[in-house]
Amino acid sequence: MRIDLFLLGFVDFEVDAEDATALFEGLRAEGISPKRVRRYEKNGKIGFTCTLFSALRLSKKNPKLTEVNRGGLPVFFARLSHRPGLICGLALALSLLFVSRLFVWDVEVQGNETVETEEIISELAAAGLSCGSFLPRLDREAVAIELRRGDGRIAFATVNLRGTVAYVQVRETAEAPQAAVPPPANLVAKCDGVITLPLIFEGECLVSEGDVVRAGQILAGGVIDSEKHGYRITRAAGQVLARTVHTYTVNVPFAYEEKVYTGRTGKEISLLFFTKRGKLFKNTRNIGNSYDIITNVNWWTLSDGRQLPIGFIVSDVAEYELRPAVRDGVQACELAYAELERQLSQDSVGRSMLERTVELVADADGITLICTVVCEEDIAETAEIKVTVNH
Repeated sequence: MRIDLFLLGFVDFEVDAEDATALFEGLRAEGISPKRVRRYEKNGKIGFTCTLFSALRLSKKNPKLTEVNRGGLPVFFARLSHRPGLICGLALALSLLFVSRLFVWDVEVQGNETVETEEIISELAAAGLSCGSFLPRLDREAVAIELRRGDGRIAFATVNLRGTVAYVQVRETAEAPQAAVPPPANLVAKCDGVITLPLIFEGECLVSEGDVVRAGQILAGGVIDSEKHGYRITRAAGQVLARTVHTYTVNVPFAYEEKVYTGRTGKEISLLFFTKRGKLFKNTRNIGNSYDIITNVNWWTLSDGRQLPIGFIVSDVAEYELRPAVRDGVQACELAYAELERQLSQDSVGRSMLERTVELVADADGITLICTVVCEEDIAETAEIKVTVNH
């Protein structure tokens, strides 16, 4: 493509071979110089190209000419002027591209070995640096100082900007800070039970096998009385296995309210730009007060998988109504047993079930399950001791 034809615009013409000689004589007389003259092997016609301005003169005086194609910048802008939506989209894209240069697109942490990158990024966000931070207001030195002050594991930190990417260079302390001494504590019972096996490895054990204890009772003390050394305060630790009894009650009524979708739906579309959100489209005026929302967040990505700070939130809204419904006894039993199993499974961690009895009670309103479970579990939980020092 010749650059002059692209800038001025061009038109490709065809003419029959027998009319080509007379046509070219006329072009010379008009001072028009045809470009890219060629012969088409399929139909034997002669093709040539001229500028857009010359084409306007030719088409009026030579009806035997057939226009094949036109292009170039003037033609492109003329076609674009008939598509206002595309123009607005291009203007919006250019505006977003310009504005996005004022925000941080990505934060990269370098130099950390033991401190997790996610922890540093979270601390940077608390200090004022994250994806979407406004560059003109970003105080890099203040962010670095706040990061060093907030995390004792970091001895040095600096923030450098390259375009819209913030590179955070850190250097960790040579030795990790010493862990704080845990405060003294007792072990107390979190529920009633009969002791089966006390396993105390720190503190003074205050119970033995076969003892009946109540919730809140001290099982192991953190204050130890020694005849030689007086009182010593420590943090009681260990396990105290006990036989416990738990009761579960599940009620499923016959009458209930059923969720029924009305068929009325709506949609909301919002534009995401970093952490900013702007609504583009909404048609939920016909939706009542009861509805479900399914939201999908779609971020634009580059071909290499990197995420751009521009995306859309699409929310689909479906209206529903609660209508009276009735279930039979079989359905109620199935739901009751399913809910009971869910509760038992949720509480089964750390327990060994020894016995289980289930009583079913049916009345005019519904089905009730009363389940009694005997387990062996660790009932010890830590209760810290408040120590007051008098000067």
